[in-house]
Amino acid sequence: MRVVVDQNVPFGREAFQDAGMVVPVPGRELRREHLRGCEVLIVRSITRVDAKLLEGTSVRFVGTCTIGTDHLDIPWLESEGIHWTAAPGCNARSVAEWTLSALAVGHLRGKLDLSRSPKAGVVGVGNVGSRVASLLETLGLEVLRNDPPRARAEGAAGFADLGKVLETCSIVSSHLPSVPDGPWPTRNLWGQNLSKLASGSAFLNSGRGTTASSRDLLAAGRARPDLFLALDVFDPEPSFPADLVDRADLATPHVAGYSVEGKVEGTRSVREELGAFLGLRSWTPPSPTLQPIDGASLLLPEGQTINPSTAPWDALASLLVAAYDPVLDDARLRTLLPRTPAERGTGFDRLRKEYPDRVEWRHRPVRNVRQLPAETWEIAQRLGFREGK
Repeated sequence: MRVVVDQNVPFGREAFQDAGMVVPVPGRELRREHLRGCEVLIVRSITRVDAKLLEGTSVRFVGTCTIGTDHLDIPWLESEGIHWTAAPGCNARSVAEWTLSALAVGHLRGKLDLSRSPKAGVVGVGNVGSRVASLLETLGLEVLRNDPPRARAEGAAGFADLGKVLETCSIVSSHLPSVPDGPWPTRNLWGQNLSKLASGSAFLNSGRGTTASSRDLLAAGRARPDLFLALDVFDPEPSFPADLVDRADLATPHVAGYSVEGKVEGTRSVREELGAFLGLRSWTPPSPTLQPIDGASLLLPEGQTINPSTAPWDALASLLVAAYDPVLDDARLRTLLPRTPAERGTGFDRLRKEYPDRVEWRHRPVRNVRQLPAETWEIAQRLGFREGK
């Protein structure tokens, strides 16, 4: 059996080699000619899988190692009897940690004040948005959840309309899929709404780039220097808009979900479904290596060492950034700004392909916790940090 796998799927060869001959192919370059004799196709979100790609091929199983499925033509796949699967929720924790680290950057730069417990709105409350909302509540913030499809299906209790989110929340985090039409379209949703945010607000987008027109985002960002903009997704990708990245306070190359655990879980989930489909034994991925954090080495932006008398929220923000510093990803992306659109696209994909290992908080034990304020460590433990030796 021939198994075509996007070459950037983590452990793609190891996970799928017992299903047949694994053929790695760059996801953006995958074409029908790569699928001759192929029965199993494993992709990521950058590959559109539809009749144009698959009609007339021998593919009978499609797996995407991602949470989203808007790149799959599911009705067509099902009409052709092609089994498909995705990995919902695989990188939800990773995106949630990106969100909190981005807010920590805003706090340390003085554009946000987390100690004031600002109200937060999470727009799009699927696997990822639900995890983000939960972590924000763990911080002690009041969270409004906006998700019209869920509110329609489950009842309005527990959900807020978008108008209320924009009116009352100073943190808005978007986790929307790209929906072009229907009762709740999301394409270009944000451009017309960012002006409604209160002064000193934060807007974060780690859902889909097409939910926020780059032109509208840039206009809003330039008109609102008070607005803290943290963006992980863009329209278009991979040739992202340089002027928007230049304005953003924080811009990362679509890597919010790129923790080691998130990427491996996507592979494991699809491999489990393929195993059930073909009758294969299960595959166990390797465990991430622990990466300890030394509480005695944490620093504030001005260079002071964290100690028990440090303001608790300053210490917490420093810990979150020490665990994952999105500014490093931002700096890598900004090196591409002077290049042509084509060169930016190539560089964007390279940054994702060569992304350094980043483990989640559960694999970042903290040493010398007595250097931290007691309140900081109490919150950190609720977020998932553990004491290390």
